[in-house]
Amino acid sequence: MRDRPQSEPGSQQAIRSANGVRYGTTLVQAIVVALMLAQLGFSQTLFDVRNPKNQKWPEADANRVYMSTARVIAAEFKLPQPIYAHFTLILGADENSVDIDARELRLKKWDTYFYAEGVLRLGFDQVMSSEAKMRLARRAVAESKATVTVDQARTASTPSPPSYPSPWPPSPLHGWAPYSRH
Repeated sequence: MRDRPQSEPGSQQAIRSANGVRYGTTLVQAIVVALMLAQLGFSQTLFDVRNPKNQKWPEADANRVYMSTARVIAAEFKLPQPIYAHFTLILGADENSVDIDARELRLKKWDTYFYAEGVLRLGFDQVMSSEAKMRLARRAVAESKATVTVDQARTASTPSPPSYPSPWPPSPLHGWAPYSRH
């Protein structure tokens, strides 16, 4: 096997340049991963939590349900990527409820299904802008005014088509009259 000649400054420069590009790409990837891990490290959960009574709750399960709910909403509304709801989970509340305006999910105690429903409601609310919600509300009201009940349809006066005498002789009830044999 032949050794490369050391006198080729162009090839060594190309190798150093390629290594520099690889190093730069790797460095950028490492920085991105570090930032993502730092963001997750600052917050153990993907949402805020207030737990004044220090109730036990499955944090890992809550995070999985949260992520799954975001994916389900994105799939249902054909969104290109999930939209993660911003809210505060309050454990030990007086009742199970969702306050859309305050962006709070209140649970008396941990319940996976109430939690999932609350995350779904909060996520759905945040998918649409206020303008889009008003546009849908106006459309629903306009559509409700455009519909009629069956009773209204029965009593509506619609003109019946004019009646003209048939140019054909009357026929028997079941099928054509037989040809007469002369």
